[in-house]
Amino acid sequence: MNSTNPQYKPQALLLLGCPEIAMQTSLALFTLDLLVTDGVNTLIAGNNAALELVRTADPKGYYVKDMLDLDTAIADLAEKRMDPDICYVFIHNDAGISYLATVNALIRTQAMGIIFGPEAKTLAQQCTDLQLKNIWARAIHNPRPLKVKITKEIEHWAALKR
Repeated sequence: MNSTNPQYKPQALLLLGCPEIAMQTSLALFTLDLLVTDGVNTLIAGNNAALELVRTADPKGYYVKDMLDLDTAIADLAEKRMDPDICYVFIHNDAGISYLATVNALIRTQAMGIIFGPEAKTLAQQCTDLQLKNIWARAIHNPRPLKVKITKEIEHWAALKR
């Protein structure tokens, strides 16, 4: 973060896990749009399947400008080659919590879990027990409940950046 530099653009990382629940891709693109609209440089990292779904959803690259393999992103965070101002981790299983905890330990600022799927409440409680910030909804097919929470979260974060 360098808010004293008027030309500085905040950096965000969106971390995608295994795309077992198809809603992850649309939520990630929705989140990306909100961040880019707020002037945030945004990188999407994920496994091959998740990135291929993103490429398929945005074949001409109108929205997605930068993508990175998940393992490379974690290595870049660990070796301090990348240090985003915010990282949103999309979570629908225990592995997602592990990624959130890892990223939270590696970055100097904030990591936030976006939790969805049939086990969302349980996963959110696990994150809360670990003192990991998160928003959640038991969204499986309908993204609306999380869209509202994501919008509020990003508006709050962006306001703190100004």
